[in-house]
Amino acid sequence: MGVNMSESTSEARYRLDELISTEILIHEPYSSIQIICDIDKTYIETKFETPMAMLKIAFENAEQKQTVTGAPIALLAGRWGNFTSDQSNMQPNSLHFVSASPPQLRKVIRSKLAMDGLDWSSDTFKNQAYNIKTRKLRFLKQHAAYKTATILKQMSRAAKNSQFILIGDNAELDAFIYLGVKLFVEKKLSLPAYREYLSLGGVNDEVLPTLEPYLQLDLDDLSVAGILIRKAPRYELVDAPPLTELVLPFDHFFEVILHFHAWGMVDQSMIWPISRQLHNEYGYTREDIVSALERCRDCFSKTNRGTLHIEEAIHRLSADVPLGKLKEMKGFCPGLGIPDLNLSEAEILTASKKWVEAIANRKH
Repeated sequence: MGVNMSESTSEARYRLDELISTEILIHEPYSSIQIICDIDKTYIETKFETPMAMLKIAFENAEQKQTVTGAPIALLAGRWGNFTSDQSNMQPNSLHFVSASPPQLRKVIRSKLAMDGLDWSSDTFKNQAYNIKTRKLRFLKQHAAYKTATILKQMSRAAKNSQFILIGDNAELDAFIYLGVKLFVEKKLSLPAYREYLSLGGVNDEVLPTLEPYLQLDLDDLSVAGILIRKAPRYELVDAPPLTELVLPFDHFFEVILHFHAWGMVDQSMIWPISRQLHNEYGYTREDIVSALERCRDCFSKTNRGTLHIEEAIHRLSADVPLGKLKEMKGFCPGLGIPDLNLSEAEILTASKKWVEAIANRKH
């Protein structure tokens, strides 16, 4: 009897690994701090909610793609910002990009990153052709399994005691995905509980078993030091304490730079030059920069950290021309630490379900 090839293809066991197209550009095995950064809506402004928008993106060249203001200098600072003259033999912090765009866009996106002056360690793109070929069209916009597997695989390559900084946006489920990785890697969620967590995040029963090899990777002695989530335009930021207390949202990338500084990734000598560059070349207002600096100074003072370099930057920005109204930034707390999550697994899962439901029902 003849076999219907289209049916056999669509009914075959789903293979998550077919989605993941990773290329390692620079081997940095001893990098103890590694940054994993989303591209779409985090680094590059993208609008692909509709088929027409997706088609438009496919035909954009590097010059047409719009970088989120300040993102290049933030990632350069995070990668190279702890280099000083007496530390010339240090290895930079690794920088990995993850995109839900297909590998066919790798060349143009790489061109854009290079135009922005970046160098990076690896990039991963989502091979959507696999979903189309196997007629799994409902999975085209489901990225939780893909991003989780990509991050866990990248972490498994790291040296022991490495710390990871995960950067994404609030357009979809980046915060939920990143927090799940943190809770799993840091043993706050057992393997069965993490499977349930992923299911809550939309990982289909057909896809979940194919995540298993990634969940079994050696991830001991690794940690997620920070989860930074950009507040993308037009998307409501869903607050779901206590889970979201472990997530650091940001309005602009100078906040990211100051978090990097608080974590020892950016030397204090760079704060004024970066502040000046953001104002002169990137169009950041003095008020935005000074608001963030003053909040950083206040947070550092609470932990008895030096603030003279911050005071110097504030003075230089405000000495000649009076400032306008400064912003309240109570939610921005660089250097104050991230609270422990004192919940049982059952409580984490209950809170996670409410969080996902709130994201699904938000206005945007």
